[in-house]
Amino acid sequence: MIRRIAGEIAEVLEESAVLRTPAGLCYEVLVGGYALPELRALMAAREPVELHTYHYLEGNVATGQLLPRLTGFFSQEEREFFLRLIKVPGFSARSGVRALGLPPREIARAISLGNTALLTKLPGIGKKKAEQLVSQLQGEIAGLARAPEAASAAGPEISPYRSEAMAVLVGQLGYRTPEAEDLVERALAALGAGANTEAVLKEVFRLSR
Repeated sequence: MIRRIAGEIAEVLEESAVLRTPAGLCYEVLVGGYALPELRALMAAREPVELHTYHYLEGNVATGQLLPRLTGFFSQEEREFFLRLIKVPGFSARSGVRALGLPPREIARAISLGNTALLTKLPGIGKKKAEQLVSQLQGEIAGLARAPEAASAAGPEISPYRSEAMAVLVGQLGYRTPEAEDLVERALAALGAGANTEAVLKEVFRLSR
């Protein structure tokens, strides 16, 4: 089983990236949409990347036509979230990757808050699946739902609009996840956790000037 893969990004496709290892081997790795802007930026900068991977077989067992697939994530925490996600009935490894239109931490936060409206904006997630995610995962992912800088703080206040702002910045405007997280956190620090999505985005755009 392949657990990690490191190398330079040779190509970024619609749902995957091709990594070239130091040995010259090229592997296609399926990734969520949230990862594409960052991977494109790394490819342009010719910076290496290491992805945590999940290796599985895809195809028809009855006919014996099975293909090995790799899915990739920026951290072990993201990989763990994915493994929990695909245990929910109705999710396969492929549909689970496609659902990652936002960083796993933002999806986990939406699940923790019961924000089904945001979850239904993810690829392949309708109202029924969104409610299913909340009912089955809400109590299991509290750690991932908290931002890294707040993980050790006592009872941090979580803005219900944070994930919506992230959805716009990463999903629609193509911001890299670390950049978007930093800007949203700075905006919320200035405005307070009660600021709505529109106010957060206005502050983000002001900070970006």
